[in-house]
Amino acid sequence: MTETLTTPRDYLLEHLVAVPAFRALLRSIEARMIGEREWQRPILDLGCGDGHFAQAAFTQPLDAGIDPSAPALAEASRRGMHRDLRLGDSAAMPFPDGAFATVLSNSVLEHIPDIDATLRETHRVLKPGGVFVFTTPNQHYAEYMFFADLFNRLGWRGLAARYGAFFNRIAHHYRTDSKEVWSARLERFGFRVRECQTYFSRDASHTFDLAHYYSAPTILFKFLFGRWIIAPWRANFILIEPRLRHYYNEPPADDGASLFFVCERK
Repeated sequence: MTETLTTPRDYLLEHLVAVPAFRALLRSIEARMIGEREWQRPILDLGCGDGHFAQAAFTQPLDAGIDPSAPALAEASRRGMHRDLRLGDSAAMPFPDGAFATVLSNSVLEHIPDIDATLRETHRVLKPGGVFVFTTPNQHYAEYMFFADLFNRLGWRGLAARYGAFFNRIAHHYRTDSKEVWSARLERFGFRVRECQTYFSRDASHTFDLAHYYSAPTILFKFLFGRWIIAPWRANFILIEPRLRHYYNEPPADDGASLFFVCERK
């Protein structure tokens, strides 16, 4: 049975009033890409974290979520967007074979050290013909950052490489692989790629980079008040929303900095 989980929403505005601007831009695009599609149940949210993405993308709870962070799962529980939450490692999931028709994973796989074990387990918990949907940054992630791109244009390639490496480090990225590398890896672990789309253009990445600096005060707000945005009114985003919305509305970019995969278990 296929269940419709979607309703028309302004994903960008919903993110802007809840999270820093850089995160709002990227995550709202991903929430729309995943949340506006229909996925067969039961659904596993792999790397569900604090449940914010499930809440941002869907209107109904997903069937299950798994994450290695107990504090994140505690917050996910309060959000109520998963019927079953499990503390566990993606390399050894506490679910039986073929338990799910769909596994969703949004910007998670790049953070996992042992990706082979995770893909093996994902294949195991999917039923034959089940769908694995995920997003991940690709090889352009670091080089498309505004300052990395600027340094490259000025011929300061060493400084550009260090700037990109810094962002990968603070983002805890173990990999930012190309479409070709991912496709070969997925094939090796028993998945057939049904769809692969690149998104998040170079210009969008420039804005994403600059928005980190614009959003710097939200780090203090989170520390002091427990939330990123202390005045969640649209008028407070009058200067930045038009720029973010331009990239939120842009079509998929052939040379974008992120990948959206829809795969089928063979």
